[in-house]
Amino acid sequence: MKAILICPGERTEVAALSEYMPLSNLPILGKPLLEYWMEHLAQRGVRHVDVLATDRPEQVRSLLGEGRRWGIQVVVLPEIRELTISEAHRRYSDASSPGGELISLVDHLPDRPEIPLFDGYAAWIAACESELPRAAAANRLGVREVKPGVWVGLRACISPGAELRAPCWIGEDVFVGNKTVIGPMTILEQGAFAERGAEIAHSVIGPDTFVGENTELKNSIAFGDTLVNWKLDSAVKISDAFLLSSIRPGRSAFRPVGMLSRITALFALILTAPFALIFILSAKLHKVSAFRPLLAVRPRISGPLPVTGDTMVYYELANTRSWFRRWPQFWNIVRGQFAWVGNRPLKPSQAARLTNEFERLWLTTRLGLICLADTESGCDVRNEEARAHASFYAAHANWVLDWKIFLRAVFLFAFGISLSRAREACAHYMQLPTRLKEVIK
Repeated sequence: MKAILICPGERTEVAALSEYMPLSNLPILGKPLLEYWMEHLAQRGVRHVDVLATDRPEQVRSLLGEGRRWGIQVVVLPEIRELTISEAHRRYSDASSPGGELISLVDHLPDRPEIPLFDGYAAWIAACESELPRAAAANRLGVREVKPGVWVGLRACISPGAELRAPCWIGEDVFVGNKTVIGPMTILEQGAFAERGAEIAHSVIGPDTFVGENTELKNSIAFGDTLVNWKLDSAVKISDAFLLSSIRPGRSAFRPVGMLSRITALFALILTAPFALIFILSAKLHKVSAFRPLLAVRPRISGPLPVTGDTMVYYELANTRSWFRRWPQFWNIVRGQFAWVGNRPLKPSQAARLTNEFERLWLTTRLGLICLADTESGCDVRNEEARAHASFYAAHANWVLDWKIFLRAVFLFAFGISLSRAREACAHYMQLPTRLKEVIK
């Protein structure tokens, strides 16, 4: 049996939803709309699907591939405009197809044509909410109901101090901070990040969307920096990245981390893994998450900081305050996101503390596992000395300084005292004989 799917083109009623991806690719409870259709067609015995796409067909093709995941042969055919069902039938129908053809417009969920998706933002919300009980009941890998009406996906990290009000859906790789209130009737799609104190109700938060500290969202749809009030049918762009922004992988503005540094970090990761395993097992025994996700402002060489979307997620071990909490960041070096030496990452709320151009130099050099302030005063952004060290490093960074900082960090780790304080102590003891002679005289 053959099927023809017509992807929706432009829909002015929900224009804000199609800014980042075609409407056919929009996620609903962690799964793109087209995937629902592919699963539905596979169950009906369809073996070949022609997908007619007018809006960004390359993204549709990237999502579906050749259809091997569903045991279906998929062909994505670009079209200049959205075809009607009768036009699609005339152009692409195949009289020799056994069992006939199924031709559908992908503007609703399979088997639910009575619930349109794109008649307006309120219609989109209603469709998502109506699908919530069905999606939760379906056999979804890793999805668990942590309490009645609250479903949580794989690798989601939820602070014990967060409040989850049913019904709500927390997708994969979502972070929910302390004192955050989620729900009722709220969906957080894959990779969403809700910081401490945020309150979200009757809303859908799109994939890889950051909701800032103490931000309140009600009756909203948030995709990246686009905020929609579905009751008022209005959309606005949020210019403050500390309130709402997109967490999307971006290209680094700095010279790539060298292969030798990456290989060394990989060996360090493997060699120290047994020690990390102790902390991980301890966290499992106490039934807490072993890894804490953190959001960092991505540095830029020039331009205003922070910039919407210039953020990234990294991890640290949650149940230790020693240097070893940075162990997961060896993997960031392997991936080329961090260097061995640089400035430590800052959360958006911490970056807001940098009040002048000199202090903002902190954000103009690459992120590092070790920083200059580590060897002296620590990397707390509230510390004036730490801000001065970070700005100094940004202004004078070179490989000689990197080696000096690395060796100073090794000295501090080995002896528990910074090199500068050790020098001061040595100088003090060297002067003791002279002072004793003066006292004796």
